[in-house]
Amino acid sequence: MTRKEKWALAMPGPTSQLGQIIIHNVLMKYYTDIIGLDAKFIGWVYLIYNIWNAINDPLFGVLIDKMPYRPKRGKYVYLMRVTTPVMLLAMVGMVLNSPSWNEWLIFGLLTLELFVFDTGYTAYSIGYNSYFYIKAPTAADRVNVDTRRVYLANAISFLATLIPTLLLVDNKDPKLIIPALLGVVAVDAVLMFFSLRILKESEDIYKTIPVKNEKVNYKETLAAAWGVIKAKAFWTYLLFFITARGAISYYFTPFLYYVDHVSKASEIEATIADVLPGLIMLALLPLITKVIKHVGSKVAILISYIPALMGFAGLFFNSNIVNVVSCYVLIILGKNCMEVACTPINGALIDDDEMRTGERKTGLVGGVFALGTIMLTSIQQFVFSNILSAYGYDAKNITEQAILGIRIGTCLVPIAFFLLGLIPLLLFPINKKREDELSLFNKTQREAGNRQEEA
Repeated sequence: MTRKEKWALAMPGPTSQLGQIIIHNVLMKYYTDIIGLDAKFIGWVYLIYNIWNAINDPLFGVLIDKMPYRPKRGKYVYLMRVTTPVMLLAMVGMVLNSPSWNEWLIFGLLTLELFVFDTGYTAYSIGYNSYFYIKAPTAADRVNVDTRRVYLANAISFLATLIPTLLLVDNKDPKLIIPALLGVVAVDAVLMFFSLRILKESEDIYKTIPVKNEKVNYKETLAAAWGVIKAKAFWTYLLFFITARGAISYYFTPFLYYVDHVSKASEIEATIADVLPGLIMLALLPLITKVIKHVGSKVAILISYIPALMGFAGLFFNSNIVNVVSCYVLIILGKNCMEVACTPINGALIDDDEMRTGERKTGLVGGVFALGTIMLTSIQQFVFSNILSAYGYDAKNITEQAILGIRIGTCLVPIAFFLLGLIPLLLFPINKKREDELSLFNKTQREAGNRQEEA
């Protein structure tokens, strides 16, 4: 892949995730502190949202796998283009809900808006991931592109997370927050439009994808899904993902509560605590990438455990903002090392299934994986929101008991999930040698189509 192709392939992922960042990292504190919705309602909203997310992923995955390429429209890139406006309009609706409305009305509207957003995002992300694993066939290609995605994602997430650190910590003026969030949505619209304009889609690449037929046979689909689930690589990675990976991915919302009420940081201090660890991580990212390529994904994930656990443990015993920043440097290093290392594994599961069955089922593998992960990884948010409620969290009256609840939810819960996830990770069978074998297989399968496309 050329440098230009790597950047073009990297862009659509981070631009679409800006909405996810707002929903999963900003929206909870926005709704508890500005809209005034009880934290337990937020927990139930996200539980319903994630149940629907888990249902629609395998359903959409199967349909998209079977969907034919249409010369005038395309397939994967076309899906991404038509679902983008749906996501953007749903995000606007979430921002504009009013604190003066009845609590149950807010609950219902937020649930509906998340439903609409997720329906669009599911189709978009399946289309993007399917396209990504075809255009980047080897583990090395995927790490190279994902490194670029990390740079782009951090630049974009900086824009999204700047709002809560500046406006939701030590400052609760909705007159500033609402226009700022709407501005982020507008910037996201421009970025998504540009990133999708530069993607090229050719019928030739689809000629390399073995699909038995274009009609959905539900009996065959269930049999194929069971074949995916019982593969040792799949179920061990799934169990790791819903425990350790889920715990470290859900760090920013607890971070907002921690710096606001435990550290009692100003908005500027909170912004520095958010930005500085990311900048240090980006400086070390080339080294992280080299380590992952050298030792393989599984070993790299085990290495990422060390800084992450040190960071969460240190955070529990600290409140001074300088020490908190140091702990978050370790957490962010562990998080990004783990996430970049997981990218080749996600593709390797699809490649492994194709090697065993002779059919490429990107959507089905991703959908079955989502069915197992989305409902269960939502437990992180459900547990945290209910800990806040149980310990009496009230943004207008923060007690010592509420602060203890924030400490437990921010630090001890991730540590417990991390240790639990270590067991399936050690059992995971795809090591560096197997990763290289799958890369060679996928590259060989895709080469013929790539040569036709270039011609």
